[in-house]
Amino acid sequence: MNTARSLVFLATLSISLASAAGLVRAETSDWMSGKVVFKYADKLGANGMIVTKMECKDSGERGLGVESALVRLHYKPNSQNIDWRIDGWNNLEENKKYWAGRGFELASYTVFRRAKSGLRLFCTVYNEK
Repeated sequence: MNTARSLVFLATLSISLASAAGLVRAETSDWMSGKVVFKYADKLGANGMIVTKMECKDSGERGLGVESALVRLHYKPNSQNIDWRIDGWNNLEENKKYWAGRGFELASYTVFRRAKSGLRLFCTVYNEK
């Protein structure tokens, strides 16, 4: 009888853990204009999420920053309550120095090259040190 109860308990526990794991899975936004991505990221942060990756691609617009790109964010619950920022610029080392001076370190980045100009744009996520 104890063996049967133990098996039922383990099965229930396994299902509970699997369900909980489903709640923590990462999600991805739709592609959006870089002009609205910072407001979107702020809402994610206010809802207890952390951006883990920022993807960018050419929108056809000219510019040096994220505002002129199409952007998609990957995010998950911020269970460790890490302070984070997103950014983007055409010079990764300059961008890293800027955020290091504010107490942040590079967590992830992606890069794309503009079709017309050949300019590279780095899309970055920084976590507080």
